[in-house]
Amino acid sequence: MHNISEFKINKHKYGLTLVEEDMAAKFYRIIQKDREQLGKWCSWANKIRFIDDEKAFIKAARQDCIFILAIIDEQNPIGIIDLHNLDEDKHTCEIGYWLSSEYQGKGIMYNCLQVMNCYAFNFFDIEKLKIISQIKNLKCRHVAERAGFNFKEIKDPFAIYTKEKTDWE
Repeated sequence: MHNISEFKINKHKYGLTLVEEDMAAKFYRIIQKDREQLGKWCSWANKIRFIDDEKAFIKAARQDCIFILAIIDEQNPIGIIDLHNLDEDKHTCEIGYWLSSEYQGKGIMYNCLQVMNCYAFNFFDIEKLKIISQIKNLKCRHVAERAGFNFKEIKDPFAIYTKEKTDWE
């Protein structure tokens, strides 16, 4: 496994690497453990009932996303962050992410968002990024705000945040 990016939080090293199908079992275990919490915000979590479901999800995501990365602790996947829903005419896309409950609140996702901003704005010719969160998902909304995304609007049941390349530079 080759890390695309690494960062430290309190001397502990985390990284981002390309998602591979052989990570499916580890992701599946996290989803099983966190299904109730993930399922409140991510409808896909309730559809992953077997490891083969996760393998199929990874395969589809690798085809549908511009860029999908596993968030890792050492060599162990602990979550995912991706760029998806590319609008080539408007140079926009969305960022999606989820993280194992035991790793939340440590600043990991904040760092992952900074890396994705860099890739989106510098390598994928994106001018505006969006995070679309359930209104009641306060953790997701907090990390978006902490990472410099600006609240744009409410489209019930979602809160929409954006970050423009000009704000990032």
